[in-house]
Amino acid sequence: MATGAVWGDLEAYWPAEELVRNRLALVDKIEQCYREAHPERKDPSTGDVTSWRESLYELATVLTDLGRGQVWMFIEYRVDPGMNPIDVVLAGEHPSGGLSFAAVELKQWNIVERPRADKPKGLCASCRSGGGNGLCARCAVDRVFVPGYDKHKKHPAVQVQDNMVALRKHHSMFDSRYVNLVGASYLHNLKRPDAQWIGNVAPCPGIPTFTARRPADLRTFLEANFAPASGAGAAQALLDRRRSETLLTDEIGSIIDGHTRFSLVENQLRAVHDVMESVRATSAPGTKKVYVVSGRAGSGKSLVALTLLGDALAEGYQAAFVSGGIASRDTFRRAAPGRRRAFTTLSKVADDRAADELDVILCDEAHRLSERPMRGSFHMRPGESSVEVIVSRARVPVFFIDGDQRLFAEEVWSPEALVEEIKRLGAEVVPITLDRVLRAVGSATYDAWVQPLMAGTPIVWNPDDGPDPEPFQLYYAESAGEMEGFLHARQEEGASARMSAGMCWPWTDPSGTVPDVAPDEEWARPWNAGDDHSTPGVPKRKYWATDPGGFGQIGCVHTAQGLEYEWGGVIMGPDLTWEHGGWTVHREHVLSKADRIRSDEELARAIRNAYGVLMTRSIRGTVLYSVDPATRRLFADLGLQKV
Repeated sequence: MATGAVWGDLEAYWPAEELVRNRLALVDKIEQCYREAHPERKDPSTGDVTSWRESLYELATVLTDLGRGQVWMFIEYRVDPGMNPIDVVLAGEHPSGGLSFAAVELKQWNIVERPRADKPKGLCASCRSGGGNGLCARCAVDRVFVPGYDKHKKHPAVQVQDNMVALRKHHSMFDSRYVNLVGASYLHNLKRPDAQWIGNVAPCPGIPTFTARRPADLRTFLEANFAPASGAGAAQALLDRRRSETLLTDEIGSIIDGHTRFSLVENQLRAVHDVMESVRATSAPGTKKVYVVSGRAGSGKSLVALTLLGDALAEGYQAAFVSGGIASRDTFRRAAPGRRRAFTTLSKVADDRAADELDVILCDEAHRLSERPMRGSFHMRPGESSVEVIVSRARVPVFFIDGDQRLFAEEVWSPEALVEEIKRLGAEVVPITLDRVLRAVGSATYDAWVQPLMAGTPIVWNPDDGPDPEPFQLYYAESAGEMEGFLHARQEEGASARMSAGMCWPWTDPSGTVPDVAPDEEWARPWNAGDDHSTPGVPKRKYWATDPGGFGQIGCVHTAQGLEYEWGGVIMGPDLTWEHGGWTVHREHVLSKADRIRSDEELARAIRNAYGVLMTRSIRGTVLYSVDPATRRLFADLGLQKV
């Protein structure tokens, strides 16, 4: 099937038993879905239609005969608009519980031969130029010769592995801790005894190839991975999580309106359910409940907050969204036309709202709140604490917090301090923990790598260990220029990319044009601009992370925190270096509000947290560069690939 950047989703998915029962009608329906998804509304090829009529029916029949007719079959499932589709994705329940999926490659081949050096078409360049004198080790295993095409094709297991990598890369739900994802190929026409060798070659261990001559093996595989139960939940989960690489900021309006492609999982769902139950309660006897939703960077705190805002407004409740982060709050506000009045400042809530006047207040980035609401940039108002304002003005107050993102002396609300203040106010704390990281394409590996790195106990980055390649991409650079060149290429490919840095260089001008950030002798770039400037093409600092013009400036933790982009470059300055097996903080190079922290231990925590924040802004990949050669050697020793 042809590919293109504007393919739509092929909306063709049914339970296996329905494909068996209504075979001909559904093939017509698949053809219609194909035309609707095709960028030029073209008809499918004869080969495609034959595959749907025969191969799909064969697989659906096996499932139905096994009592697994309620397993859903997604036909020509396109993971990404620019990629070839997967023939079939099966969705159901695993025998031991939980969701289970299988990427299946279907082939109609009735004859297949071992790779042949005398037939160069489809082989690698080295084998093609070898004059038929032999095959390289890779082609000898990864290729098969198909006489019907008169050329070599990928071994079906290789295609399946590519499909599984794509699913993990583009769909954060395919984290092996939460769902079962397997793959296989099925050659239902391959009956010849002399062709059964194809199932005995394993270019990708763990991905079997089944043929018509070995039907019991296919049945065993399906029984091991799917229970005789409804697959409707798994089907819905797959539909909800399509295109999970979408940036949160691209979906703000849709999230609030309830039409987003994002889907809530596990404790995210619990948080929305429990908070909305409290909002809907007409009476709340006893102590006021205050929800404290905690989670690491990328665990979905803002997604939950925005979802709750949309649900509350849709049901006619008085709701407000406040945040300790100006950049994220104003970016969300700009992306939510028609709902912008709900995004407000804590000072306005304190001044304009009476006790319990609002049904719900959602306080995102509570770890960035100062002790009391701020008036302007430098002065705190007297009286109530920030926490007291939120707790007192809403029937249902909700805080979203990550203690590892506290950076400056005035950010006093650690999770512990927040809980103690709520209790002091006579309210009940209802804790909810979001324990799954979703930002980095669902990469548990990357999150588990960043945490010990910043704690001073780094571990090796080993993304391709085992049969499940790591979807998140991590590199280091030997210079800021190399990092910029790599990220610029990602921009040229259509991805969003940003460069950020530790606050180790002065910010002398708010125009976004003075090259203050100078980590290398021959390379310097401006910091992000201020919010009051008139430089054409340069975004205000609060929009640096999301405005297309932001790549030309270096962002800081103030402008990056709470937001995200597809690719991120992090410049580590001389404030934090790797020495004698641990991190050393150099106070003389700290040019941010963190230098007000008197304790050296607390300062070290804040600086490490700041870099941890910058390292966890991107959803597809990160490039690290340090001005310190020893730190760069650390990255190399930890297994990071050099750009």
